Amino acid sequence: MRWRRRAEEQSHEDAAAGQIAELVASRRIIVDAYEVERRRLERDLHDGTQQYLVAAAMKLGEAALSPSVEADPALAALLDDARATLMRGLEALRTTVRGIHPSILSERGLAAALDDVAAAAAGEVRIVVPNPLPDLPEGVLASGYFFAAEAIANAAKYAPGAPVTVLLTADEALRISVVDSGAGGARIIPGHGLAGLRERLAAFGGTIDISSPEGGPTQVVAALPLLLRRGEPGVQL
Repeated sequence: MRWRRRAEEQSHEDAAAGQIAELVASRRIIVDAYEVERRRLERDLHDGTQQYLVAAAMKLGEAALSPSVEADPALAALLDDARATLMRGLEALRTTVRGIHPSILSERGLAAALDDVAAAAAGEVRIVVPNPLPDLPEGVLASGYFFAAEAIANAAKYAPGAPVTVLLTADEALRISVVDSGAGGARIIPGHGLAGLRERLAAFGGTIDISSPEGGPTQVVAALPLLLRRGEPGVQL
């Protein structure tokens, strides 16, 4: 009877492990689908829209050299303004393309990518990583990056000048805590910023929580499952 009980227990464990593996696989598919779409958008903007804008800027530059334009100062000024505006739009597009999936994120990881965000931030932003993070599926990596970047941007907008600390840790989940010492009273507003990210994270089991009492501080925490397959290490040694 004892061997039969052990066999039944093993059968239940195998069934549970199989269900967990299926859940992890399905959530990885969701995450990967997000990344496929993100990369498609990045490619379309880079290879399509950006090239049209570059060509338009070149044509405006050529038009400005026309003798008829040189003889008409008002028209020359108008073309110069149009070209300058177009170049600003092109630079904004390039910034957007770089922000869709920064190359440093894939090359050097989440902490390094957020160091770049911190360096470009208007106020003081500190990135704290007490222990090395594990290798993460690309979609989890990207989701964590965009959550942290959005939370840092929100802190700069609603608590200007307040120091911000971003803490990155990982066990069974990647946890990102963003704390600012502002006046508090922050909320996640449906249809805006963090609300959209919360919906996206929920699609593969992630959560976002906020604590922001009046008087501060404000803490926004995301927990993203690592989506590890059975046997994959969760933490680097």
